[in-house]
Amino acid sequence: MKRAMTTLAAGLLAVGIAYPAAQAQAPGGERDLVGARAAGGETALQSRGYINVRTEIGDDRKWTYWWNERRRICLTVSTMGGRFNAITVSPAPDCRSRPTTLPGPVAGPVASGRSEEIRFDRGATSATRRGSIRGYETMTYWLDVRAGQMMSVSLQSSNRSGYFNITPPRGDQAIFNGSVGGNRYRGRVMANGRYKIEVYLMRNAARRGESTRYTIDVGVERRR
Repeated sequence: MKRAMTTLAAGLLAVGIAYPAAQAQAPGGERDLVGARAAGGETALQSRGYINVRTEIGDDRKWTYWWNERRRICLTVSTMGGRFNAITVSPAPDCRSRPTTLPGPVAGPVASGRSEEIRFDRGATSATRRGSIRGYETMTYWLDVRAGQMMSVSLQSSNRSGYFNITPPRGDQAIFNGSVGGNRYRGRVMANGRYKIEVYLMRNAARRGESTRYTIDVGVERRR
């Protein structure tokens, strides 16, 4: 009996230490989000003034970097099993260093990507393109859109690490990050100009030299 009580006490002590230690990694205002489901946690961070600037994927977890301009705070959020595992304060440059539009820093040179202007056939409002990329290659599609129009983009990739980002004219901040939002986008654009749609492989697949075959569908609804 005494041995069982000792084992139970040791177990309770271990739990008592481990949980606060995980919470201590988070700044005071975001400590409550440790353990939260990822979708709800991301919504909460956005409501508190944070912007998701990039994402890295590991073998068993995902790291997202969040920047709060007003508070000048950069957070690194580790997600495992669909929940926020840890939140830590990182140096500000971690949230400002964006060598490419790919989510996460690139461990090595980026292969020069190809690009193509998408023009719809007469009377059409959508187009389909097929292609393939390998490693750090990217494929960029340019699409002219007018403010107020609805734009839709969907991607089918043979590699689960294949995604696309959308960047607006005269900007370097993606309005859609596929590694976070998935492979379907639909939204009303806010500015006239050429939108950049970039197909890429996440870093974990790119550094292994993996490839993907993909089909991308792009559409723009006429304004009524």
